[in-house]
Amino acid sequence: MKAFLLVLTSLFLVANADATNLLKPTNKVESWRLEQVDGGKAEIKADDESVSVLVSAVDSTNWHVQLVQSDLDLKDGVTYTLKFKARSPESVSISINAMIDQEDWHEIGLHEDLYLTKEYKDYSYDFTANGTTSKKNRISFVLGNDKGLTQIKDVTLVAK
Repeated sequence: MKAFLLVLTSLFLVANADATNLLKPTNKVESWRLEQVDGGKAEIKADDESVSVLVSAVDSTNWHVQLVQSDLDLKDGVTYTLKFKARSPESVSISINAMIDQEDWHEIGLHEDLYLTKEYKDYSYDFTANGTTSKKNRISFVLGNDKGLTQIKDVTLVAK
């Protein structure tokens, strides 16, 4: 029986070996790059479980405030799953995308618009990467639609 359980455990570990999170810890400010362009203004902070971004000024371009994890080595043709929990006391709208992290900044398979609520909600998106650049891809939380607080936790990106 012990040998059988050991074999099952080994098979489980092998099957889940590819499920490594490609992102840095969500609740560390240093894991993120907060981008603020032109009229977009925000502050970032972290606590034990989440990262929070308080957007204090927006202009007519939503990507003028973004929370980014970059230098990802995503591969064309590979399907990835992005999961996270998010909320906002102000019920703000945000976008999520995967894109290259250099000019021309094109998206590589993921773009979703969502409206956050006061309670944490689970989000999960599968996408197949296309048009990637070696070690120069990113996941972006585009926060420049509305002023207000966005809280994000438990962010994972795994290859399927």
